[in-house]
Amino acid sequence: MRKFNKTLLAMTTLLAASGANAAAFQLAEVSTSGLGRAYAGEAAIADNASVVATNPALMSLFKTNQFSVGGVYVDSKINMSGNVDVNALGMNVGARLPSSSTNLHQKSVVPGSLVPNMYFVAPINDRFAVGTGMNVNFGLKTEYDNKYNGGVFGGTTDLSAINLNLSGSYRITEGFSAGLGLNAIYAQAKIERRAGALFDAVQYVGAAARKGAISLPPVAGQYLNSLNGVQKDTILTQLQDKSAWALAWNMGLMYQFNENHRIGLAYHSKVDIDFEDPTATSLQAGRRGQAGGLTLNLPDYVELSGFHQLTEKFAMHYSYKYTHWSRLKNLYATFDSDGAEAFHKKMYYRNSSRVALGGTYDVDDKLTLRAGIAYDQAAATSYASAAIPDTNRMWYSFGATYKFTPNLSVDLGYSYLKGKKIHFKEEQRIRNGAVIVTGNYTSKASANLYGLNLNYSF
Repeated sequence: MRKFNKTLLAMTTLLAASGANAAAFQLAEVSTSGLGRAYAGEAAIADNASVVATNPALMSLFKTNQFSVGGVYVDSKINMSGNVDVNALGMNVGARLPSSSTNLHQKSVVPGSLVPNMYFVAPINDRFAVGTGMNVNFGLKTEYDNKYNGGVFGGTTDLSAINLNLSGSYRITEGFSAGLGLNAIYAQAKIERRAGALFDAVQYVGAAARKGAISLPPVAGQYLNSLNGVQKDTILTQLQDKSAWALAWNMGLMYQFNENHRIGLAYHSKVDIDFEDPTATSLQAGRRGQAGGLTLNLPDYVELSGFHQLTEKFAMHYSYKYTHWSRLKNLYATFDSDGAEAFHKKMYYRNSSRVALGGTYDVDDKLTLRAGIAYDQAAATSYASAAIPDTNRMWYSFGATYKFTPNLSVDLGYSYLKGKKIHFKEEQRIRNGAVIVTGNYTSKASANLYGLNLNYSF
């Protein structure tokens, strides 16, 4: 297994969703109908073919083939502020740098992005159904300016993990069904980290050394020499892989008390994605263009949901989702060639929970309205970082489905996400503490989510 910069990617691939979607970099946006109810009841509601991505056991409820395609556009507003301090050889260099060299302000670090989905369900007979789908369970894209002072903490991070699913369901009894899915994950990743304020510190320390004001220990001198010619936008770390594959699985159970009441339980397995780059670079570790890679450990999660048709027109639904984020506790990265340390950071992640409550109202045969509210618990807690400004957040959602014909319908959905403002400190030790970069951050996050899906039954 290739391990180059495992920490850096694992850290930086956790931003986009952390302030906007689900805990860390998990994405909840598997359908537009779910968006309109804050994804409450996902493991128990079977209103379209997106059950392939949530609970395959629900496919047993379909009487006809159904196709669904669409996506959710995520407009995130994650703003960072604070200051950076550089301590080199015991000298508080940051205190001697101009404020423009220590400012960590950056607005909208997550660009808008579309989360697509596509599903198909086909009942074979009264007991057996199959389905296939494409969605994104994990992903992000974050961009800091190339000359951002906190370049060692935040640069460019682009991760996409497209999930291709093939599922089957079987009705065991009249009310009890089970489903199983196999998943092929196609992932791409790109990471860049730049010098930022480290450039100003190197210039200051280098000038002091040339004047004889300080005496450099050998390890520090070697590191500073390796940074000759470095500018603020110089890439310190770069890693990219455009063709990583991994396999996973998911399963689900559904029990229907009667046509108005049912519960569902869904489980999605953990998955480890191996990225490789034959020309990876890390000037912090004194390496250029050497083969390396990483393994990104994605968590498993379980969801329990309920659906209850309380009146002829109104139904309520709810969900509890538990994600095993504690897999990310201590990250240690080395190069393949000689085992040299590239990065080491303790994550202290905790398992996170998500609770959601929603309602659906059938106005008439053509129009259905829905709304929901949810609370998402952070995984990073007090150990957030510029790459993982994870925070607790609330969802406020509403949506609608309109049937043009008995077979053709459109889903519309909207959610507003409000994250809690957080303050945190992040530290990067370079060459066994010869240089210590510390970021004192404040993060504010919110997001607007817009969804559209078309559904066709035949």
